[in-house]
Amino acid sequence: MVNITFDRERCVRCGKCVKTCSMGHLRMTDEGPAATGRGACMGCLQCAAVCPRQAVLDNGAPAIIDPPEDALERVIVSRRSVRRFKTEAPDRAIIEWALQRAGYAPSGKNQHANRWTVVYGMERTAAVRELALRHCEETGEAPELVRFAAKGFDLLTGNAPVILIGWSPDDCLNPCVDAAIAMETAELLLVSRGLGTCWGGYLRQITGHCPELKAMLGIPDGCSMQCCMMVGIPDGVRFPNIPTRPEPDIFWV
Repeated sequence: MVNITFDRERCVRCGKCVKTCSMGHLRMTDEGPAATGRGACMGCLQCAAVCPRQAVLDNGAPAIIDPPEDALERVIVSRRSVRRFKTEAPDRAIIEWALQRAGYAPSGKNQHANRWTVVYGMERTAAVRELALRHCEETGEAPELVRFAAKGFDLLTGNAPVILIGWSPDDCLNPCVDAAIAMETAELLLVSRGLGTCWGGYLRQITGHCPELKAMLGIPDGCSMQCCMMVGIPDGVRFPNIPTRPEPDIFWV
């Protein structure tokens, strides 16, 4: 269990941890940032990753690790979910390169049944968001999305200029796992080129219940969205630290 506290001697009260907390668990108080419990902490430790003075503690201990020397390992542990993007869409060539290389990801019986839809540009991603929100308003599904949108928080697309969508035929051998492996391969490649990413669960959920949205995304009948990810150029967000993670729970046979 993560228990966020702060080293008051190191903290400079910049507020970056509070702004980065996507769950609203942290608030700025007279003494500085504090975990108020108003929002549930999901243990992502983005607050520790963003802190310029390494003042965030987990259960009283430093919540970061030293950067590894190996380049691939460093890319993996440095990946963070980014939720603030510039409006400028990244170069299409970089996205095409990452998706082409994602074809080298493992696939059940080498089917490689995963297909891609790229929603490119703020105008297009906004249209996807508005259609999904209209579905929620009309059906009552995921009412929190409508409430947060009214407050200016976009939980569907993160105001990203690009959305990557992995979809596949329903009758292929391993649709969800194959798509997720390919998407994660593409993500690490995009992150290695300096782009920000964030997986989107809400959009996948809504698309499964909204035929109009499914058609907009070019997903034919007999196929389903398996995963989606927001992509863009990070807008002023830097994560200088690598947060800790729990030790793996391993059962050896």
